[in-house]
Amino acid sequence: MIYPLIGIPAIEKNPLQPFMQYAYTRCLRRAGASVQFLSRNISSDNLAETTDKCAGFLFPGGPDIHPKLYGRLAQPGCGRTDPAQDSFELSLLGTAIKAQKPLFCIGRGMQLLNVAFGGTLLQDMKRRQEYPHYDLLHRAYATHPVDIDPDSLLGQVLKTDTITVNSLHHQAADMIGDGLWISADSPEGFPEALQIEGYPFCLAVQWHPEHMAANTPVQQRLFQAFVEACR
Repeated sequence: MIYPLIGIPAIEKNPLQPFMQYAYTRCLRRAGASVQFLSRNISSDNLAETTDKCAGFLFPGGPDIHPKLYGRLAQPGCGRTDPAQDSFELSLLGTAIKAQKPLFCIGRGMQLLNVAFGGTLLQDMKRRQEYPHYDLLHRAYATHPVDIDPDSLLGQVLKTDTITVNSLHHQAADMIGDGLWISADSPEGFPEALQIEGYPFCLAVQWHPEHMAANTPVQQRLFQAFVEACR
């Protein structure tokens, strides 16, 4: 498999869709993969077939996950949600995990992973943050440091126990789902990366390496490691 096919849930109902999708595609193609964006209109009958066809899956950023999925009511500060997208991505994620496919979960994707394992989200972290955790204008540059567990997959890929990252989120993983563990966190203690216990390959990060990779080669390593696992 020279160019493994990576499946990505399509970022629908967003005016920035072409720009956002290009950022992921650029990094994956640079790492030697091909990409297929998956419409949420795919039938359940075709979901297993799609999972078999794709070598791995990247779950991207996007809108807030509806609080009902982790047993909460919406609180002030919770942003726009898209229940249909939530349902599709959770189904796809569950099917991919059952098939033991390599996973790369970014931003919302990391939060989705936590919810899928029974975790909860902090719906708005602005009052508890010390660093700016949503800085769209400077998305290609680092805004705060992250401490990494050197024994984690993330630590092995990046070969460091600290890194500086960008930030494009106002929510964070709160209670961590069963079977997950925190592999990196911010100085305030917000989870910045998760890992599935005993899973073949899963990178889940809260920051957005697709915007940093062109200027910060260490961030491209995440895409390279993911594609190698898919290959």
